[in-house]
Parts: sequence; C-alpha cells; structure tokens
Amino acid sequence: MSENKVVLELIEEVKRRKAEIAKLSRPNWKTNCSFTHPSLGTINIHTVKSLPKLCQILAALMMWEDYYTQACKELELDPKGCVWDGFTVSDWVDDVKTRVAKIQIESKKQKLQELEDRLDKIMSPELRAQLELEAIKQELA
Repeated sequence: MSENKVVLELIEEVKRRKAEIAKLSRPNWKTNCSFTHPSLGTINIHTVKSLPKLCQILAALMMWEDYYTQACKELELDPKGCVWDGFTVSDWVDDVKTRVAKIQIESKKQKLQELEDRLDKIMSPELRAQLELEAIKQELA
C-alpha cells in the first residue's frame, strides 16, 4: 500500500472520530438526568464531573435492576418495566455513559488534533495538492 493511501485512510479515520465527538457535544438525553437515590441523594447527571460518582450511580442502578429481576422471578412476574424515577434502567445507563463520554471529549479532541498535526507533517506535497483540489471541487459543487 502506498504511503499516500495510508495517510488518506488515517485522515478519514480522524474525520470519523471528529464527527463522533461532534455528535457527543449535543447528546440526546433519555432521562431528565435528575437521579435520586437514598444513599447518594439527588444528583444532576449533567453537572457531574467525577467519573467515580458516575460509577456509583451506575452501580446503584445495576443493583436495583438485579434485585428487581430477582424479585420478579420469585413472584413469577415479568421483569419488564424495571424503572427508576420514571425511566428505564437502560435509559439511565445510556445517559450515564453519555455523560462519561462528554467528560472525556476534551482529551479526545486534543489527541485527535495531535494526530492531525502529525499527519500533516508527513503528507506529501502531491497528496496535499490533491486534497486541496478535492476541497475546491466540493465548494464549487
């Protein structure tokens, strides 16, 4: 595989990851993000900066879901409908994961910028010209 082809593939991968980060910048929350638990109190997931605190929330949800499922099994009931504060446990889990991802965005952005800078340094003049021509074509289209 030619060096230019490898560089192009890596550039596309950096673009893909940047798009993922952009998507995380404006998440679709599934809950109201106001998590209430007897031992943790009321926590706004939007404002949590501590990854261990988010882990505590997730652990509490996992315990609740596990105990709920066991209780339903004991009572021969369908465990569907396991909710916490009006939202499904899976929705809470998704929102906690989203918050973790948002916390980690800055370091991911910085790493991608460093990779982009390194790719720029090794890009051949021919490839640079080719990419510039493609950009111009897209603007004119």
